[in-house]
Amino acid sequence: MKKIIFLLLIIGFASCSKREDATLNITNSQWYLTRNTLVPAGTVNLKVAGSTNGNKVTVRTNGDGLIFDENVDLDSKKNFNADIVICFFATSVPSGEFELSTKVMAYKGSDTLVVTLNSGKLKY
Repeated sequence: MKKIIFLLLIIGFASCSKREDATLNITNSQWYLTRNTLVPAGTVNLKVAGSTNGNKVTVRTNGDGLIFDENVDLDSKKNFNADIVICFFATSVPSGEFELSTKVMAYKGSDTLVVTLNSGKLKY
């Protein structure tokens, strides 16, 4: 009986594996605005760079209410450097100051890590 319990304990410990959580390191983020002078339209852009140990990184965007998670290309060392349109205004740009935020997400297996980036005050 003791041998069976000992054998079950060994099998139990051998089948346990350590799961490594997703990591995300943002090394640079820069928000900037673009404006189309021919029509009253504009965009809010984000340059973001960093690294992850995950399989995939996405950045949440929205334009006129549509939310989308845009994939970011990772190099062979899992670094990224992207310039993404976070939001666009198709018919008019805000007249005063405004702030936006977005989420940068790293995925590794079933684990997801979310980092929220805030723009601070922006004005066209």
